[in-house]
Amino acid sequence: MRIARAALIGLGAALTAVAGVVFVLGVPARQWSGVLLWLAGAVVLHDAVFAPLVLVGTRLLRRAGAHVGWAQVAVVQVALVVGAALTLLAFPGIRSQQLGARNPSVLVFPYGLQLALAWAAIGAVTALVVVLIGLRRRRTG
Repeated sequence: MRIARAALIGLGAALTAVAGVVFVLGVPARQWSGVLLWLAGAVVLHDAVFAPLVLVGTRLLRRAGAHVGWAQVAVVQVALVVGAALTLLAFPGIRSQQLGARNPSVLVFPYGLQLALAWAAIGAVTALVVVLIGLRRRRTG
């Protein structure tokens, strides 16, 4: 376990170093403040919105009692995390479309609609998997 942990820490440190070098070499210095502000906003959004939503969702499922197993809770948590990550990735495009782009060919997709459809798909797949796990649990229990 120690070797695996050390390897993962080393890999994470190496990838962070590569990302730092790519950032410094690939992003003009005048844009650093905007990128860093966006990253700080992503951290705040995660800690203030997404993490509490996952916690509340887990608590609500646990209050449902014995009818909800740990696997179903895990599926819902994964769905919330994936949806939160997609929202975080789509936000700059949605915001840029609201502000209006200097070049209309840059923002060619309806990012808000695509995000809504992605959340609908995540919700449908999550519901299906939770129901299937529940049915399987009833048969084996």
